[in-house]
Amino acid sequence: MTTVLKISEDDFESAIDVIDPLIHSDGVFVYPTDTVYGIGGKAGSADVVRKINAIKGSDASKPLSVMVSDFGMIDEYCDTGIWEDSILRRYLPGPYTFIMKLRRPIAASGTDRLGVRMPDSAFCRALCERIGEPVITTSANLSGKEAPVQFGEIDRKILDSVQVAVDGGPTKYRKASLVLDLVDLMQLRKGAKGIKIPKR
Repeated sequence: MTTVLKISEDDFESAIDVIDPLIHSDGVFVYPTDTVYGIGGKAGSADVVRKINAIKGSDASKPLSVMVSDFGMIDEYCDTGIWEDSILRRYLPGPYTFIMKLRRPIAASGTDRLGVRMPDSAFCRALCERIGEPVITTSANLSGKEAPVQFGEIDRKILDSVQVAVDGGPTKYRKASLVLDLVDLMQLRKGAKGIKIPKR
């Protein structure tokens, strides 16, 4: 049976206390970001990646994005320079996913690149800080269906497939994140807020 935890932007530490051991035991949970509700788990666990793809009915060959607590965590996993850093620090935290070259392998991505988010959500950043590593962030919807922006929109099949689900009310932006590939300088998806594609 799924445990539902209610949080607010100012009251979420008790929920993190519950999720912390779950993540470290390769568990999977549903949670609110600033954009849409997501399914998460330890980004470095191949078992967690398999679980999430099975729950969503997703193509297992497609990489999953991750969320991080701070810029130091980005530097640990992604190959960034002055140009990339200037963009990240201008727009993060915020409703954006930036795709960058990987510095080290991670199970969430079977490629040499990684989609990274630093949500405009104190809960998400505090959770990643507690865990000490990136957490998978992919929309909590069945493949091909609309991404939920409030708890009541999450498909029952999704909720029944996870151990813990966090209800944080409607998300801040109520729309998916903009996706910008910083390697090929391409906008891959429009999102909650626009961005001016910078020149190298």
